[in-house]
Amino acid sequence: MEQGLHSKTYLTRPKAGRDLASALLSVIGLGAVAWAITQATTWRQLADPRSIVIVGLGTLATTLLQFDFRSLWATIVATFRSFFGPSDGSVLRIMREVDDAIVKNEHLATLRDGEQIDGELLNDVVFMYNRGLLFEEINQFVTARVEDEFNNRRVAAEVLRRAALTAPALGLFGTVIGLMGVLRSMDDPTEIGPLMSLALMTTAYGAGLGSLVFTPLAGRLEHHNMIFLETHKQLLSRIGILLSREEREFDVAHVPRTDGLDEAE
Repeated sequence: MEQGLHSKTYLTRPKAGRDLASALLSVIGLGAVAWAITQATTWRQLADPRSIVIVGLGTLATTLLQFDFRSLWATIVATFRSFFGPSDGSVLRIMREVDDAIVKNEHLATLRDGEQIDGELLNDVVFMYNRGLLFEEINQFVTARVEDEFNNRRVAAEVLRRAALTAPALGLFGTVIGLMGVLRSMDDPTEIGPLMSLALMTTAYGAGLGSLVFTPLAGRLEHHNMIFLETHKQLLSRIGILLSREEREFDVAHVPRTDGLDEAE
């Protein structure tokens, strides 16, 4: 019966498997794009140092003007981890435990010891429950913690979004500078080639980084952030079911009992 409920929509969970297959397909697709580009030119011709400095280092520098180094490093880490699936796998395991507890008519306090706060979500919820907090209070506390984590994740996606806008703009800037140099060098044909390379390659680098790197990665992080938020909402909903059922069984709101009250009874 439990397995049947899990397989239906009664106990649904956000799908969050590993993304190695999609990452592999992405690499193959980008490799095909690179192959098509090299059919018209060579890698050596594509490597323009000045364009790399303008677009690459320029994007990095302007990003650091908007965000601190810690946010930039967190973005790199989050992007790398995103290729191994959403980072909330532990929450999905907890949700499965809570689902089983609901189906098997178990109690919340039996899922964890809850003797102290240790950072594990379900253990902390049991700790607060054992201390007499109501579901509304537990919900507010956990929601605040989830929102803090979600804000950090949202900053990582925003870093990539800003970089996706900055890289093409710097590419256009390099193009304008290169074309201005071409106009000033009409009397010296030997200078026209390098300046045209600067003008065209900065546009290519900017468009490539913005369209093929930063924008897809930002979308990837945003998708994982949505799964993270929805997963925690569903988990809190299931915990609420357990608490409501226990309150109905005892016909009283859950309150902590002191030794003095126990002795009086």
